[in-house]
Amino acid sequence: MANDWNKPAKRSVPARAQEAIGKNVVRKRHVEWLEHQIRWRWLLDSFEGGERYRNAVYGPDRRGLPCRNLFRHRREYPDPQQFPTVYQGYSSGMGMIDSQTQDLGMGPYPGMLGSDPASTSQDDDYELRRSRTPVPEWVGEAVEIHLSKIYDQEVRRDGPLDLIGWWKNVDGRGSSIDDWMRDSVAPLFLVLGCLDVCFDHPRIPPGETVVTRLDEIRLGLDTCVASFILPQNMLWWRLDQAGRYTECLVREYVDPSERVDHGPKGEALDPDQDTEAGVTWRDEYVRYRYWNSRESILYNYDGDTILIRTPHRFGRVPIVRLVDQPKHRMPHVGKSRYEGVAELQREYYNRDSELILSDTLQAHPFLSGAEDFCKADNTLSVGPGYILPKKKSPETGAYEGWEFVSPPKDPAESIRKNKLDILEAKDRRACLTRPAGSNGTVGQSGISKQLDAATGHKLLASIAKSLAKAERFLAEYALLVLRSRPIDQADRDSIRVIYPARFELQGADDLTRATLSLQQIMAGAGAAPNVERELIQAITRQALLGLSDAEYAALDREIERMIALKALIHEPARTLPAAGISDQSEAMRGPGSDETDSGDDPSGVSDSTMVTNMIPDVV
Repeated sequence: MANDWNKPAKRSVPARAQEAIGKNVVRKRHVEWLEHQIRWRWLLDSFEGGERYRNAVYGPDRRGLPCRNLFRHRREYPDPQQFPTVYQGYSSGMGMIDSQTQDLGMGPYPGMLGSDPASTSQDDDYELRRSRTPVPEWVGEAVEIHLSKIYDQEVRRDGPLDLIGWWKNVDGRGSSIDDWMRDSVAPLFLVLGCLDVCFDHPRIPPGETVVTRLDEIRLGLDTCVASFILPQNMLWWRLDQAGRYTECLVREYVDPSERVDHGPKGEALDPDQDTEAGVTWRDEYVRYRYWNSRESILYNYDGDTILIRTPHRFGRVPIVRLVDQPKHRMPHVGKSRYEGVAELQREYYNRDSELILSDTLQAHPFLSGAEDFCKADNTLSVGPGYILPKKKSPETGAYEGWEFVSPPKDPAESIRKNKLDILEAKDRRACLTRPAGSNGTVGQSGISKQLDAATGHKLLASIAKSLAKAERFLAEYALLVLRSRPIDQADRDSIRVIYPARFELQGADDLTRATLSLQQIMAGAGAAPNVERELIQAITRQALLGLSDAEYAALDREIERMIALKALIHEPARTLPAAGISDQSEAMRGPGSDETDSGDDPSGVSDSTMVTNMIPDVV
């Protein structure tokens, strides 16, 4: 049953009551969102890589410093006396250094987004590791390889005429359904495990007024525009029995080009402070849109002001959540296919940073000498020409020697071996084949393959099925908006979205060798027709992956006919009497006659050999 705040506001509702209703709406958070929102952000950062991955913050630790993808050791916390502002903030939530900073939390200062990694490299060992360690981009690489194999083939689609026209421009920017799915929806859908897609009519151009249907057609408002919503911005929802939204709350942001970063007096606006400037920034930049089956309401940050109220005639919330692999306890939340690869990517990132720090310490070992040379102010006496003098021992009369103290090499070698193990685990998880010459692999003939033929084909087929199912949902909701009414079963049955189910993952040399081996097997078949038929059919299925059941049945009939013909050739051999027969060749030849062996030389020397041996050597 809908609550009172779901109904359209009436003029009789006091302004104070409307303000209370709005504040109650924008504070809603779903329990599943609370559990997964950090994980969704981390998966998106893992897919994007680069500086976002290096500087991403997922909350504070016990000491107030940011939790990043690079883990901090206990001994790596900076000294607050040396860096007094270290606990004042971080990343986009960092306190302003001065009022002249133009972008909140973004700029050249240490800890801000957009600053150079070297800006904090000298703070401590942790920042040195974070600034010098390259970010691996395994998640993006695996997604690109898998999707390129799928979308290299044609996706067949068919449906009503208005849907076919929408497929040519799905987002209002001229993007076709192939480009939109390949570049935007499919990568996010697979990486995050779930993705929300919103369908609506285009917004009314500034200065225009819509009164009649002709005005809608003239301004192009009768079309449909699709846009995706990241799951971390879908804050709260309520579903019906079919898993469709009946109500939901979406967090939106103002276009960065229209963002207000300064107050009326030129002061910087900080959203984390309850000052007048901070309130202004939040009201202008962060907004919340509430959807139900009748309208959408756009609230400001606090929910005490309704910015826009837009009714619709769709009969349901025009937002659909695409779920790849649903979690059994939470069917509305999907499990990412690349979560394991992202975990291995972060572990490799941390191991690589440890190795970089170890190599740095190896390159700059500590110098150890007699304590008599050291002073209380941590200085060292150096003679002319930067020569370190030596002192005699008062007991032995010998000079005190200097030596470099270098860490042992075994830990670094262990890290290198562990990195190779992580690489191998990542390749298995993503069904990728490793290049020739890598650890634990053998060389491949011809063009090096990217995907394992057997497991990789199963993975691609599963991904293709999920994408086809997701596109069907998108097509149904697009028709809902295009016609401004719920669609019937006949419209659903007319939609066809067929993704490829067969993928060529073997090289030409591998296919040639497999074909020759299969031909040799079939050439000698017929002695055990039942066993050979089953084996040849199994080999054919392994070599020709992704065919339909009807195609496999046709191949099975062809193999059965071939085996039957081969069996007829061997039939006489199986009916001959066994008396006096030593082998099959003798049974087919018979006893022969004396003249049969008349041309054989019992001594093993042929006529040609004899003639050759009689020719004298030429001196």
